[in-house]
Amino acid sequence: MGIAKETAAGWVEWVEWVGDAVGRLLGAGFVRKVRQLLPDLWPGLPDGPALLDFRVAGEVPEGGAGSGAGLSGAGLFRDMRFSESAVRYIMDEALWGEFETFYRVPQSLSWWLLTGQAGVGKSRAAFEFCRTLVSGRAVFFRDGKFDTVDIEPVVGENYSSWRAGFLDLAETPFSFWDGWRPRSHTLLVLDNVSCNYNARLGDIEEGENQEHNRYNIVEIVKLLAQKAAKGQFGPFRVRLLLLEREYRAADGEGAPLDWYADLPKYLSLQYKAPTPMPPVSGAGLIRIAHDMQECLRQRDPEMPYTVPRDFLTRLAAIDAGRRPLFAMLLAAYMATDSDPEVTRREVFENALWNEVEQVLKPAEVERTPLALKALVMATLTGGRVGACKLDDMHPLWRSGLGCAAASDEEMFRLYPAEPGLLGEYFVLTGIGQDDIFGSMCLSDEEMQAMILKAWEVCPQEAADFFERCGQDFTADSAWIGTRLLIPDLNGAGDAAKQRFMNTAANLLGRFGKLEVEAAHRLFEFMENVGMREEFQHARARATASMVRICCEAGLLEEASSVFLSLRTLKETPENRLCLAEAVACLTDGLGKAGELVRARVLFESTLAFDRREESRAPRARALAGLIGSYGKFGDFEEARHLSEILAACGDTEDMLELRAKAAVNLIVLHARTGNVAAAGELFEGLRTLGDSAAVSEAVAKASKFLEFFAANGRDKHGKAKRESSSAQAA
Repeated sequence: MGIAKETAAGWVEWVEWVGDAVGRLLGAGFVRKVRQLLPDLWPGLPDGPALLDFRVAGEVPEGGAGSGAGLSGAGLFRDMRFSESAVRYIMDEALWGEFETFYRVPQSLSWWLLTGQAGVGKSRAAFEFCRTLVSGRAVFFRDGKFDTVDIEPVVGENYSSWRAGFLDLAETPFSFWDGWRPRSHTLLVLDNVSCNYNARLGDIEEGENQEHNRYNIVEIVKLLAQKAAKGQFGPFRVRLLLLEREYRAADGEGAPLDWYADLPKYLSLQYKAPTPMPPVSGAGLIRIAHDMQECLRQRDPEMPYTVPRDFLTRLAAIDAGRRPLFAMLLAAYMATDSDPEVTRREVFENALWNEVEQVLKPAEVERTPLALKALVMATLTGGRVGACKLDDMHPLWRSGLGCAAASDEEMFRLYPAEPGLLGEYFVLTGIGQDDIFGSMCLSDEEMQAMILKAWEVCPQEAADFFERCGQDFTADSAWIGTRLLIPDLNGAGDAAKQRFMNTAANLLGRFGKLEVEAAHRLFEFMENVGMREEFQHARARATASMVRICCEAGLLEEASSVFLSLRTLKETPENRLCLAEAVACLTDGLGKAGELVRARVLFESTLAFDRREESRAPRARALAGLIGSYGKFGDFEEARHLSEILAACGDTEDMLELRAKAAVNLIVLHARTGNVAAAGELFEGLRTLGDSAAVSEAVAKASKFLEFFAANGRDKHGKAKRESSSAQAA
């Protein structure tokens, strides 16, 4: 058997060598024709799971159809999916120029990261890059119309064919890469990189958590880099296009996400720094809206076809970023309702209602509640779990919502609801709306049971789902009102509990003062999960976030009580940093409330003499808060003294920004109390801090205020003279 395999491998290698030589002599066109005639002699990738969805090039995915998740023409919201191409793509020519350089550079291996919020068009852009590379033709939207342009081949290359598609890490064992090498130039797209970061996942088999041989993107880059260095790619180029919503902390500051922080050894292979997706022009968004309504009219010819003149204004009202997905959602809503005061939640509801009417009801799902539960499970677990037992004559089999499970022809496996934003809404709130689903509306108990099962069998996928919900819906009432976040984990395994604690801590970091009730509920549940040592850091992060949320909401006594619990956790460098962050928040909150003594005691007892590097930033923030508080309540001498201490914290960019903000606050406070000389002196000091963007902005703000003050003047009570004169005249 082993000899047969070696012989077959040698035969394939010989055929490939001949093919490469012929390709160089006669060109890629001849080779493609031969491949069509002799497909068995030209296998794409080695036998294994379906790695690349080559249907972007009109080909059949290698190794079978795969799980179907994310594929064209399947599942709910298919018109909104990037692979369905219901609307024409508005390709940004500058971004295309960057991509063209990316695939043309001569080095054998290179990777590039595109970032942006959900619905901004990352996956669609990658999809179009794949399609353009394989077809050799690009479509651009120029001057209100679409132009097709043939892309130029790389100079000196006759054999220039590309293979391109989306890589499914969830279905790809790491052992696959040991024997893989490209047989043509290859573009691999990896979507939602963070979801594939953890080195191993629990495999799903009879409800047990077992180790599944799946490795993260960092390991793959490492192995491919080794292959490239050994010349194993031959004359071919391999490109990794990574797609990610965020690559830094939730607020865009601080350390990068774990997977990105682990790539510094391979930065020489990075094409360029992470690139945010560019916004779509107003004309492009209107074109998307027209295409979306035309797509809907193909289902219902009687549907009105109108895109109002104020479409862009309405779009900005529901999504400040004017993302393409929201343009599609709004266009679909306006096809049946012209209400100009539409809300974000209403456009989500409309999309779900349309799917129920067009897909679910005709498939008689109302008589198959198990199918709906399977759809929820599939969405929670990224398609890894979610099947129900159905007769193959059932309408669901012909609905496009799923396919027959490979292990049992009577088992119908449903695809997850996608795009991600719509899938999250479907699970979080849509499934609970009686007016949409009627008698099929699932109870709280049923939903809790499914969420618990998802955490038990797919803890990583469940964590990824709720992480994305936190990114997309934290400040939305649809998210805060959900009943789905907290499962009963008493019977869950350690892996599920650990991932839940980390996810809950991340979510609390996104909550603000308007979500204090939901934050309390989540925080209390975290405390009930346990005090085990491996949960300590997640609890420390959650506690620091809870202190901040309570302070923002003005609940200072509650914040102080929560802070005391932070002091009881194990002292580690990570936990000490959480303590320092909490002190900075609580000091600022107490100071703003006029409790300067408590604020100063807290600062002096915890941060004032802490000279560790990790405490420098929170100590400076606490000082800046105290400076503002002392100035607000008239103690300018102490504020100036604290400013001198803040100046000693360093001259890094973040420190200069804090000093500039503190100086502006004091300038305003001095001027309002009539102390013009002190305000001017502080302004001159502010100008010496440098010319960084933050400092320049602070100087501009202070300058405008001082100009206003000089023009209007102040009386001895600090009120504008113009206002006082007007009052007397009245």
